[in-house]
Amino acid sequence: MNKNFTKDTNFLVRSAVVAALYAVLTLLVPMPQYGPIQFRFSEILVLLVFYNRKYIPGLVLGCAIANLFSPMAWFDVIFGTLSSYIAFRLMEKTDKLFIASLFPVLMVSVPAIGTYLLLDNTGAFITMLFSFMASEFVMVSIIAVIIFKILEQNTGFMKIITEF
Repeated sequence: MNKNFTKDTNFLVRSAVVAALYAVLTLLVPMPQYGPIQFRFSEILVLLVFYNRKYIPGLVLGCAIANLFSPMAWFDVIFGTLSSYIAFRLMEKTDKLFIASLFPVLMVSVPAIGTYLLLDNTGAFITMLFSFMASEFVMVSIIAVIIFKILEQNTGFMKIITEF
C-alpha cells in the first residue's frame, strides 16, 4: 500500500474524529454552549494544537459544525470559527502551554467585534467581550491547562497526540 495514502487516510480519520468529538461535546454536554456566557467543555480540545498543528483542520471543522446549531448560526459559524482559526495559528507559534491557552481567550474578541458591527452598540461589545473572555479563560486557560499538564505525564497519550 502507498505510504502517502496511509498517512493521508490517517490524517483524514483523525481530523474527522476530532471534528466529531468537538461538535458532539459542544452539543451534548449540558452547559451553556451559545450566547454571551459559554462554558464549552469541547474547548479543552483546542490545546491539542499546542502539541500538534495537524489538529487545526479537525478543530476548525468541529467548531463550524457545532456553531451551525447556535441560535445565531450564520454569525457564530463565521465569527466563532474565524476566532478559533486565528487562535490556532497563533498557538502554534509559542512553546509555553499557558501562553498558548491565552490566544483563544484573546481571539474571542472576533465574535465580540462581530456583535458590535451587527448591533452598533458599544455596551453590547464590552459585555460580550468580557463575558466571552471570562468563560474562555475558565475553560481553556484554567481547566484545559490543568488537564493537559496532567496528561503530559502519560507518555502513551503524548505519543498518540504528537505523532499524528
